[in-house]
Amino acid sequence: MPKLNHIASITLDAQMVGKFYATIFDMSFENRASRNGCTATAREGYVGLNFNTVMPGRPGPIGLDHFGIEVEEIEESFAMAKKKYPTVEWVKRSGARPYAQVGIHDPDGQVVDINQKNMKKEISEVKTNGLYLEGDREQPRHVEYLALRTPNPELCAEFYHDVFKLTPLNRQEGDGTFSLTDGRVTLKLIPWKISDYDGLDVNRAMLDHIGFKVEHADLVHREILDYNGRFPPSAAPCWLLNSREEDRRRAEMLRKAAPESKYQYCDSNGACFVTGD
Repeated sequence: MPKLNHIASITLDAQMVGKFYATIFDMSFENRASRNGCTATAREGYVGLNFNTVMPGRPGPIGLDHFGIEVEEIEESFAMAKKKYPTVEWVKRSGARPYAQVGIHDPDGQVVDINQKNMKKEISEVKTNGLYLEGDREQPRHVEYLALRTPNPELCAEFYHDVFKLTPLNRQEGDGTFSLTDGRVTLKLIPWKISDYDGLDVNRAMLDHIGFKVEHADLVHREILDYNGRFPPSAAPCWLLNSREEDRRRAEMLRKAAPESKYQYCDSNGACFVTGD
């Protein structure tokens, strides 16, 4: 079975934002030195959140950047991509990240890491390690889905099904969103339209937000407020999208994409997430 195993952000302070997610969502946490500072990982027993620093030649934007899927046979993914999606390419990743062996892009250009345990050396010499060697576990606070806004969600849904063997979920009539699952975490492909940003700063087609399932969203919200109280308001690791008019408009977009969510937030690197019971 495929597995959506990590979600990566580009951050200004990997340690601070990683500690925030680890504390609030009961995640394992580790950081490590890199050639440009410190990177961090928080893992909730299934999905890891990777926080990477801004690098020379890769200035950002900061926020949600890419995600990774673990497959059983990576060569089958390559063969299907070559057969059905001739414009799609893939490259070996550097050995700097112990969970990303090959980078590929979907038909709309979103970068996805492909990982396989026991990878052949001729494909990649990167070996999985760190928190990604932990066994999977279930817990009340966990990543329920990842949302991607993309111009051609139907085509991309076919790609993720064909290349990664994610399972399509049923859609309601008239719903432009296409959803696929690995059996535990859902990938939501939401139509990207520039008109949706009328009166707002326009985001490019990109990863949109993370959806967390929690045992009690009100309790988690109080814990976030308490955690933020340790910092000056301008330095808090996240905020509720309810103060400025632009924040409220962004929260409205998130509620439309995730009507089951109860709270809509943005972390200090501009990555949005929602919580729901």
